[in-house]
Amino acid sequence: MNKFLSNKSINKINLFSALFSIILFVVVIVIIIFNSYSQYQEDIKKIEKDYIISQKKFVEQETKRALQYIEYRYQTNKNDPLEKLQVEITEVIEHMRNVGDGTGYVFIYTFDGINIADPILKQNSGKNMLDFTDPNGKKVIYELIAESKKQNGGFVEYVWNKPTTNTLEPKISYAKAFTPWKWMVGAGVYLDDIEKILNEKKKEYTVKTTKFILQIIAIVSVMYILGFLVYRYLMLFIKEDIEKIRDASENLTFVDVNEISFKEFKKVGHHLNEMTKSLQDLNKNLEQKVSDRTQELEFAKEYALDLVAKQDKFIKDAIHEINTPLGIIIINIDLFNLKHGKNKYLSKIEAGAKIIHNIYNDLEYMIKKDRIEYKYTKLNLTEFLETRIDFFEEIAFGNGLQIKKELQKDIEIDFNDILLQRIIDNTLSNAIKYSLDENDIMVKLFSTNDNYVVEVSNSSEDIKNLEKLFKRFYRENDSRGGFGIGLNIIKEICDKNNVSVEITSHNHLTTFRYNFKLL
Repeated sequence: MNKFLSNKSINKINLFSALFSIILFVVVIVIIIFNSYSQYQEDIKKIEKDYIISQKKFVEQETKRALQYIEYRYQTNKNDPLEKLQVEITEVIEHMRNVGDGTGYVFIYTFDGINIADPILKQNSGKNMLDFTDPNGKKVIYELIAESKKQNGGFVEYVWNKPTTNTLEPKISYAKAFTPWKWMVGAGVYLDDIEKILNEKKKEYTVKTTKFILQIIAIVSVMYILGFLVYRYLMLFIKEDIEKIRDASENLTFVDVNEISFKEFKKVGHHLNEMTKSLQDLNKNLEQKVSDRTQELEFAKEYALDLVAKQDKFIKDAIHEINTPLGIIIINIDLFNLKHGKNKYLSKIEAGAKIIHNIYNDLEYMIKKDRIEYKYTKLNLTEFLETRIDFFEEIAFGNGLQIKKELQKDIEIDFNDILLQRIIDNTLSNAIKYSLDENDIMVKLFSTNDNYVVEVSNSSEDIKNLEKLFKRFYRENDSRGGFGIGLNIIKEICDKNNVSVEITSHNHLTTFRYNFKLL
C-alpha cells in the first residue's frame, strides 16, 4: 500500500475515490433493481397460484351447495314423481346464481353425457355432449364426468366460449357425482381475469420500482454530494497540514504545531520537530530517522482518509436504511392482506410504518426544498384526496377513528403533487393524532365562487394558541408525540403557492380549511 501511494498525489487519490464511489453506487442500484425484479416475478407467480386456488375453492363450494340442495330434495320428496322432482330441482339450480356475467353457474349432465341443466347454453338442453371437444382436443364433458365419479370429485381445465365477450377463454370447472340419479353436477369460472390482475400488478410494479429507484438515486446522490463536499473540505485541511509538515521536513525547519488542524498531525509535527532538533544536534542516523517519521506521516494520512470514507458511507447508508425497510414492510403487509385478508396486529404495524413514512417524507422535503424546483401540473384534486384518504385509513382505524368524506367530483387544479401531498398528509396525520377516541374525521371538497376548498375536521381539544400553531417545533400537546414540523411545512408551502389557510377550533371541533384558486 505504501509503495502504491508513494506514486500518487492527493488529487489523484480524490479522483480515484470519486470514481470508486460512482461504480459502487451503480452496482448498488443494479442489485436493487435485480432484487426488486426477482421479488416481482415471485409475486406474480404467487398471485397467479393464489388466484387459481381461490377460483377452485369457489366453484367447489358452488357445486357442493347445489349437491346439498339436490340431496335435501331427494331425501324429503321421495314420494314425488321422479321426473317432476328432477325438473323442479334443475329449474331451481338454474336460478341459484345471477348468471349475467356468464360464469360461476351450476350445470348438470347425466353419466351418459346428456345435458340436463345449463342456464347459459340452454340450446344444449337434452343434447348428448359426451364427445364434445374444445379447440385443444379435450373431451370436456367426458373428463368432467370421469372426475365427478371420484370420491371427492375433481377439476378439469379447458377452453370454453365466454358468453359476455363471445370469445374462447380458459376455464376451470369442478364436478362431483350425485350417484342415486347418475348425475354429474359441476360449476366453473373463467380464468381470463388473471391476465387483468397480472397486468395491473405489472403497472403497479413499474410505477413503484421507478419511483423507488428515482428516490434512491436522488437521496444517494444528495448524500454523495454532501459527503464528497465534506470530504473535500476535510482534505483541504489535511493537505495544508501535510504541506506544512512537508515544507518543514524539506527545509529542515521546525513545524508551528499551533497552525496544525488535526491532533494526529500535531503529533507528527512534534515528532518532526524532535527529529529536526536531533538532526541539528546530532547528524547521525539521518536516513533511518527520516524513514521512521515518513511512515508515521503516511499512517496518519491513511487514517484520515479512512475516517472520511467511513463517515461518508455512514451518512449514505443511514438515509438508505430509513426508507428501504418501510417499503418492504408496507409491500409485504399488502401481500399478506391480499392472500389472507386483514389482520389486526399487522394493521397496527402497517399504521405505524405509514406514520414513520410520513415523517420520512417531511424530512426528505426539508432537505430538498431549497435545492429543487417544484413544477406545477394539472392534478385531479378529487382523485388525489381519495388516494391520500385510502393511505391514512389504516392509521385512523388503529387509533379507533374513521375517515369520512364528501368530495365534489372531477375538480382539477394547477399544483405540484409533492407539495400537495405534504399539505394533505400532514393535515390528516395531525387530525388523527389529536382526535378524540371513537370520533369521525370528516374530509370535504367543494367549490365556491372564487376557490376550491378542502376542509378537514376532527373532534379534539380546543387549540389554545392558534397564532403559534405553525411555528417550527411547536406542539400544542407534548404527550401526543411528533416533531412539530408538519404544520410549519404546510404554512410554508401555502404561503409560497398562494393558498390561504383558515383554522377554527371551538366546542371540541377543529377545522383546517385550504382555499385553492380556481383554474
